[in-house]
Amino acid sequence: MSQVVAFNDQERVLVASCRAVLEKQHKQLAQYLDDRVADLHSLAGIITRSASLVSDLGFSKSRRDLNTLAAKLVNQGVEEVVNLPVRASIGRTFMVAKLHLFGFLLNVVAKQGYLSDEQEEEILSCYHSILFALMAEDLYITIISDADGQESWAKRATHDLVMMWEERSGVSTSAFAPLLQELWDARHLLIPVLGTLMGTVELLQLSMGLSKTWHDFFAAHGKEEQTVLALNEFLFSLSYEQIVMLEELMKKEGYEVVSREGAQDLLQLKPTQRLEGRNEEERSAVRLYRSFLRRNTLAKVRRDSNKAGPHSTLEQQFMLYLWSIEH
Repeated sequence: MSQVVAFNDQERVLVASCRAVLEKQHKQLAQYLDDRVADLHSLAGIITRSASLVSDLGFSKSRRDLNTLAAKLVNQGVEEVVNLPVRASIGRTFMVAKLHLFGFLLNVVAKQGYLSDEQEEEILSCYHSILFALMAEDLYITIISDADGQESWAKRATHDLVMMWEERSGVSTSAFAPLLQELWDARHLLIPVLGTLMGTVELLQLSMGLSKTWHDFFAAHGKEEQTVLALNEFLFSLSYEQIVMLEELMKKEGYEVVSREGAQDLLQLKPTQRLEGRNEEERSAVRLYRSFLRRNTLAKVRRDSNKAGPHSTLEQQFMLYLWSIEH
């Protein structure tokens, strides 16, 4: 049985240093931090005591191990594996609670100014690491749910997901996370308007601000319709359906180009209809994650009903590409 700990060494030192400052500056906030830390230790204990996903309890004649569970995930789908929920679902609750703790510390920085710039940088790094681990988990579940088990990456993907559930150490996002953040940030610089003569892929390929991995990805898949459609949703923060409607309105109103802000006005979008949410001042990584969740839901609906538009998110396509070049 794998032991889950509330904090790694780096996080433990960081939280302790933040608490020391709060103890001097604001005892009520220090107590709140203590309570949230205690909650995380309790959740970690519950996860540790729950049944392991990779060990055999001896209830059945067939042997149970990591490989058999990975095969079961692919063959039966993630939602249908009934012996996962306790460790998997409580583990996700643990990750969300941990995210909120570091979010609380970021709010302390923003509103109270008690913590140093160095502490803020470390807190933000921890926050992003947890957020992208949650995003990776969602991605893995989506990808595995669509797999038939014959893909070259299927065994690796299921193994990573099971170990994430088992240990809550998170799949490594050291390469994946900054690459996504890079493209998310670049969208404002590279795609100022909709309706330009040059396509989004071509614009991105001309950018010197993107890493070689992105250029290689677009060179390999940039001419595929599904990639272009998913990229448009990612960059423009509009669903495929909203983009189609926008193009019709632009033609009707005689617009050749329109800015991202102008597109929202032309579509008369309510704040809740924006893929990344209503609050533009919210943390960039949070808006990226919210956009991903909404695009992922829309892609599944289209995929299941065979409707026009992207049937997978750009993140899913990019993750599969990263796996393909590793084999």
